[in-house]
Amino acid sequence: MTTGHLARIVGPDPRKTWGRHKHLRAAIRAHPITAFLVLLFAGTWLLFVPALLGQSGLGVFGYDFPREPGLLLAVFAIMGAGPILITGIAEGRDAAKQLASRIINLRAGPQWYLLAIVGVPAIMLVVAVILHGAAAFTPFAESWAQLPGNYLLPLIIAAVLVNICEEMAWMAFLTDRWQQRFGPLRASLGVAPLFGLLHLPLFFIVGGLADGRLALSEFPQYVVLLLVVATVPVRILVTWVYNATGKSLPLTAIFHQSIDLTAGAFMLTTFYPGINGLLLYGGLAVAAVIVTIATRGRLGLPEAHPVIAPLVASPVAV
Repeated sequence: MTTGHLARIVGPDPRKTWGRHKHLRAAIRAHPITAFLVLLFAGTWLLFVPALLGQSGLGVFGYDFPREPGLLLAVFAIMGAGPILITGIAEGRDAAKQLASRIINLRAGPQWYLLAIVGVPAIMLVVAVILHGAAAFTPFAESWAQLPGNYLLPLIIAAVLVNICEEMAWMAFLTDRWQQRFGPLRASLGVAPLFGLLHLPLFFIVGGLADGRLALSEFPQYVVLLLVVATVPVRILVTWVYNATGKSLPLTAIFHQSIDLTAGAFMLTTFYPGINGLLLYGGLAVAAVIVTIATRGRLGLPEAHPVIAPLVASPVAV
């Protein structure tokens, strides 16, 4: 029996397999952020492939594949568990536990709970008052009883099940690491286009970004909307809430979801009738500017204590 026959029977050499794993771990330790971004984009876009190939996507198949299973897998496995796994490989079990503990960090003042829940609807109400005056309060007076079941309950459920995983990736892992190097404002500005870019497959799926299929002529405006207009102010404000609440992922997730719900069909048609939902992002942009000026660009991050630089600089993982 030749060596080749024996190898096929026994399987791959475990020493070679261990060697490959060792090199992968070393690469993750050296470049944890790069490793996570590769996992995030490659994994998430791969999970979009069935929906892209379906009838509502590129039409390769004459039927549709449901998007929800892939989206949920991306949220839980890649965005939720991925940062903890990579942190464990790069920095050890204690660092991974510390990161995971932010999921249950609820230690913040009551004002932050109030802001996370009603802050964004209040911003949209200000926009409505500017446009319609005192009449903007009428929908709230008439329909306030619908808020618990159609806003508050979905807000908490979606924040706990979905947004907390999203912000584990975007805020607790990526932005938090970058803000230690570049400051919170520049970190937020860097994360914003990446946050939008992850949604690129939705351009090619019916109902992904609009009610119907996007025409090619609409692509440029949606690119600007997705990469800048709808993401830059959001990421600045989310960073502020995260830092100011002592890195509370639940409150960060609730604030994130409040933006999604306020910009959604129910809230717009019921409480802000006749107002373009894009104006919400104008209000958020104004709020982001105010917060940036008020915090001098720190966005709630405490000032770092000065340290004496070592004689030999240690390499920075990216």
